[in-house]
Amino acid sequence: MNGQYVRNIDRQLIGEEDTFFWLSKGDLKAETESEIVAAQDQALQTKYYATKMLNTETENKCRLCQQFDDTIDHIISACPILAKEQYIKRNDRVCAQLHFNICKEMGYNWTKNSGMHMCQNQ
Repeated sequence: MNGQYVRNIDRQLIGEEDTFFWLSKGDLKAETESEIVAAQDQALQTKYYATKMLNTETENKCRLCQQFDDTIDHIISACPILAKEQYIKRNDRVCAQLHFNICKEMGYNWTKNSGMHMCQNQ
């Protein structure tokens, strides 16, 4: 599992040009940076990691759906239980942040009104 992210870059599954750009900015704490790199490399402590890398005799299926291996990729984007609500909430937060950034760049006032995000000319 170690080195998996780099192997995926080599196999053209991940865009090489900007993939490490966030590291060059230097605005993350060392702990945060190491957690992100570990997640990209599938090296966080999941049930699958414990079974395959640490050779423990634990069940490696997802705690929530009990159908698929408990890998980082599964937890982040493929669990059918999380897909029902959590992925949608995450997507909505990302879209709200993008909306805010666009409004700010265009010189609009950005407000959150009754749960809706709105832009208005200044």
